[in-house]
Amino acid sequence: MKNCRLLCYPLAVLVAGPASAHSAFPGIEGFYVGLIHPFSTPSQALLMLGLALLAGGFKSEQAQWLLLSFLLANIAGLVSAFGFDELDAKMFAIAFAACSTAALFPHKLLPFVIALVCVGAFLIGDASVPEPGRLRDRLFTMSGSLVGANVGLLYLLGGSLWIRERFKKPWVGIAFRVASAWLGAVSSLMLALGLSGTNLPT
Repeated sequence: MKNCRLLCYPLAVLVAGPASAHSAFPGIEGFYVGLIHPFSTPSQALLMLGLALLAGGFKSEQAQWLLLSFLLANIAGLVSAFGFDELDAKMFAIAFAACSTAALFPHKLLPFVIALVCVGAFLIGDASVPEPGRLRDRLFTMSGSLVGANVGLLYLLGGSLWIRERFKKPWVGIAFRVASAWLGAVSSLMLALGLSGTNLPT
């Protein structure tokens, strides 16, 4: 009986029908592409993490304003489709600035932090504008990018705030500052490589 089962498994593969990885709803693929886009390249991922570490150093009341600033600036970047040159280098630079501020001046310099968040969100939005094509498909992709960036920042920020409130030990704040400094160093290295003409991973 056991041998019969072993013989049946390969035969079952031969009679299996074709699998489909696509949704029956037009445009939904573009939405999911946009959803993960804010974390799809090293420059965007480092920028998102840097902004989350920066905003996570503030209290919940102040963090709400940072989230709102990110949302509005992100929408502006998507709508304007400015098309910056050397966009990766700019995102690495803002990521470095955000991480450095989070490491050196945690929960301080709120106006400067809001400015950094707005610039970073605008760049994320600008990087998420899809190639020219059908308007409906572009809108699906852009809406996915908008959701992905803002929900992603919300979860990262929420996780940071939860850890800080759950564990009151002094080493927790030090660990966040060390993580910020480490990510800032990575961002500065990637920026230097980009400016030197080295091909960066995408």
